[in-house]
Amino acid sequence: MKLRFLSIIILLLLFSCKEDGKEINSSTPASNEKANTNDEIQTNDLKDELPEGFNQDTLKTEALFTAGGFDDKLYYELLIETHLCNPNYTDTTSDGSTPCSSRFFNFYPYNHKRTIDDAFLLQIKAGVNKYPYRRLLVFVREKGKLILMNGIVGYLVERISRPNEIDDLIVAVFDDLGNDKFDRYDVLLRYKDGKYHFIEAIGDLKGKFETADLKKRASKAIQERINEKELIF
Repeated sequence: MKLRFLSIIILLLLFSCKEDGKEINSSTPASNEKANTNDEIQTNDLKDELPEGFNQDTLKTEALFTAGGFDDKLYYELLIETHLCNPNYTDTTSDGSTPCSSRFFNFYPYNHKRTIDDAFLLQIKAGVNKYPYRRLLVFVREKGKLILMNGIVGYLVERISRPNEIDDLIVAVFDDLGNDKFDRYDVLLRYKDGKYHFIEAIGDLKGKFETADLKKRASKAIQERINEKELIF
């Protein structure tokens, strides 16, 4: 009787182990499917499916600031609205603020479905408001108020037209490595779901990433570095 009871227990244990094994095996394809889906999303983001007949324009940007003033008072008014400059600045101001001047700020459009006062890129010179690096800020107007959509520690390199009339951006991201050492990452940003997102790295201080494999590996490492230091926010 005892032997029979012991045999039943052993059989139950064996059956339980087999069932657990089946459950683990059945969950594996689902995990792989999820991973494949994520890969497909990233791949789709990289695809440049332009409609037939669309002429894509690339506008290179010279990250220069001028001493001659803005050519439209609208830019001056927008600067004041961002609260990034001091409209009452004088030669005797010593609070660390910056005058609302084209010597320190420059404007670029990015959303061609809206006017410049509702959507603009603002390039800011290094040292403004005691921030040591150049910055590129992306503003959009929502419900009558300017909202900061994105910020990049670096500067605008190119704007590339898109069928949705919202430009792709090539930006140079600045990375302070410490001990007077620096790096720069040229990356592609694309507008999606209300803000700009990292798509891929184009190159660095050593030049462009020429091969697909190098670009893929570099993009992964650079995106991790950018996220870690919040160089794009």
